[in-house]
Amino acid sequence: MIKQINVQTGVETTREYTADELSRIEDGVTEQSLSDALPLNVIAGLESTITPRRLRDALANDAGKSWVAAVEAKIATERGKL
Repeated sequence: MIKQINVQTGVETTREYTADELSRIEDGVTEQSLSDALPLNVIAGLESTITPRRLRDALANDAGKSWVAAVEAKIATERGKL
């Protein structure tokens, strides 16, 4: 059984893979693909936090604007890792 967490929704699922599926997955996984995927997952998670409601809040006050700017800075940092 393998647990997976969707970074956008936070939903955790468990799935049992066949030996053939695991072999194909392992064949495609390299150190480089893992290191490339991690920043992309972090970026997706960060981007999903900027919802339409939070954008409205950002327009309404300086604290909201600062929050969005901070998230954008974190995204830029992760993009720099690619």
